[in-house]
Amino acid sequence: MRIELDKLEGQSGRFEHRYEPDELVLDDEHARLIEPPQVTGRISRSGHNVRLQGQITARAEVDCDRCLKQVSLPIETTFDVTYVPAADYVEGEAAELQEEDLGLSVYEDEVIDIDELVREQVLLTLPARALCTEDCEGLCPVCGANRNENPCECESNETDPRWGALKDLRF
Repeated sequence: MRIELDKLEGQSGRFEHRYEPDELVLDDEHARLIEPPQVTGRISRSGHNVRLQGQITARAEVDCDRCLKQVSLPIETTFDVTYVPAADYVEGEAAELQEEDLGLSVYEDEVIDIDELVREQVLLTLPARALCTEDCEGLCPVCGANRNENPCECESNETDPRWGALKDLRF
């Protein structure tokens, strides 16, 4: 979605966009969008700086970290980003990122493309570790069977060789 700043009436306004299926790709092999994102928000302009505030809702599907079963997760997040013109943004040679810079982005040619913002916010909302259930048994390291569906009789007696010398100690 592109916001053309020269067509913005006044100093503020509202925007809304519902993405079509496959219009936004996450570029993550472990996560897929199953319900396209919808973004709503407000835009306000102060001089050359443009502030976007809004909300993103969607539904994503991720792989369980233990058994690889697909898990559906709701996505609901808010954003507050200030855009500055690329010409005004000066990168120092040894610039240190400050806390106030975390909500800062750059635009060019009086156009703001928020697709990257939406993609980034959706990926940040996904959990670092996803489980299909809290008591997921995962996959067997020997035969690869899903222990939630078919408990196997495999025994994993593999010992880390770094601990091998301790195996013979008796107290």
